[in-house]
Amino acid sequence: MSPDTARPGWRATAPGAAADGDFRRFWWANTADALGTQTSGLALPLLLLALGTSPAVVGTVAGVSAGCGILAAPFAAVLADHGARKRVLVSAALVSAGAMTWVAVGALAGDPPLWQLCAAVVVERTATSCQEAASAGTVAVLVPPDRYPRAVSRLQAGEQAGLVVGPALGGALFQLGRWLPFLADALSYLASALCVAAMRADLRPRRDGPAESGSPTVSGAGLAAAGRSFLRELGAGAGFVRREPFLRFVVLWSTAMSLLLAALSYGTIFTLRDSGAGGGPVGAVLAVAGAAGLAGALLAPRLARALPGARLVIIVSWLMVAPTLGLALTTRIWAYALLFGAISLLLPAAAVVLQSRALEVTPQQLQSRTGTVLATATGLAAAAGPLAAGGLAGTGGTGRTALCCCAALVLLSLWCTARAPAVLRKETV
Repeated sequence: MSPDTARPGWRATAPGAAADGDFRRFWWANTADALGTQTSGLALPLLLLALGTSPAVVGTVAGVSAGCGILAAPFAAVLADHGARKRVLVSAALVSAGAMTWVAVGALAGDPPLWQLCAAVVVERTATSCQEAASAGTVAVLVPPDRYPRAVSRLQAGEQAGLVVGPALGGALFQLGRWLPFLADALSYLASALCVAAMRADLRPRRDGPAESGSPTVSGAGLAAAGRSFLRELGAGAGFVRREPFLRFVVLWSTAMSLLLAALSYGTIFTLRDSGAGGGPVGAVLAVAGAAGLAGALLAPRLARALPGARLVIIVSWLMVAPTLGLALTTRIWAYALLFGAISLLLPAAAVVLQSRALEVTPQQLQSRTGTVLATATGLAAAAGPLAAGGLAGTGGTGRTALCCCAALVLLSLWCTARAPAVLRKETV
């Protein structure tokens, strides 16, 4: 079977080497974005804590900003699915670059007020959510279906590389100057915008079958009809997920994992800081976790070929329980690096299986909106993670976060063991 006919709905947007070049540009855009995000992602809570805010306030800022960003993502997804993908990607990256530049300038001038940091982070998070929503369908446009697992794995490897370098870079830059991590993030967004702008492929999705009714444009029906049409467009992705049992499974599993990982990440920062560790050691722990995640992403396609999808997802879910419990029992930096690294090593294999299959079952004209449903669910969970970690750290000690996450992982693994064989009967690779 040729790549062009591997699955209805995929089309080659550029011949051979040109298509590969566009995927490389897309990879560099995502990797640069991930590197900058991880660099400033460590520096932001450290900056807030240095300004005298409590862990609960730090968690609230992170959670509220993420929640605000989630609200804009569905609108960007509709625009992307209707042909504006490249414009959304470039514009959102430039807005994020401006927001991070504002934070860098404020930190360089002295102690920036909390309102300035909150406003900048909300703007950056909103733009980043739009960027993520628009990028959701790009792989399906650039890559034939038989290469989905490899493409997803490479993108995850780039993100994990950002996790390796970003936290260590962020911690080191923060010690040199509190404004430097945010400047680095602004430059990474600029690099991402340039890479996307240089892509030559037509990123508009192919529309199979009859055109969708109710394109979100103003016509003779007037503004009211256009508004109702746009609402239908927003709900198309959610309706498709609701009808597809596998996608429902992906949403629930990924949402739970997003909540737990966000809580564990912030719990790690709070625990190590309480034990006297500075930005450098905290960044090193997260960098080790990122290196393990990079190894896991590179190994994921091979594991996906060796094991049935359902078995792999179940095994990964159960294996994450033990290192999570270990995080609740230690405050040693080397132990945190080892245990958090084990979690990061395991997760990519299951993620590659689920994401590759999700690309296969979703029509191109719904890729961004369906991806946004997943991003919204996981984003809300990620927004709740810092809130939960901050609240648990403030009321019961930093170790309680990992203990609660361990209990939740046991419940998730039990549910996964019962449901995964039914929804993953078809091989994913």
